[in-house]
Amino acid sequence: MSTMSMESVLRSIKSAQTEADALLASAQEDANKAIGDARRAASEAVSEATEGATADARSTIDAARAEAEAEADKVRAEGAKAAEALASAASGRTDKAVDLLLNAIQDA
Repeated sequence: MSTMSMESVLRSIKSAQTEADALLASAQEDANKAIGDARRAASEAVSEATEGATADARSTIDAARAEAEAEADKVRAEGAKAAEALASAASGRTDKAVDLLLNAIQDA
């Protein structure tokens, strides 16, 4: 083999090696970008799921609070009605009680 053809083969090998190195670097860069994009997408998905779960929990708590407040209002209204009925019943018996006391004092 001549010196010229040996140099040509060596240059071709060197060129192919340089090209392969460039392709490998480009592939590595693309892989790193794809991994970064996937991580960002996964992080966003987790963040959105967390926000959704928090909103659902808040909604459930708000609904339970509203239901409890409605039940408390109902119990308060029933209590006020019962207290009013007791006061009314006691008011009607006051005259009777006074008469009984006065009669007991007079008889004593």
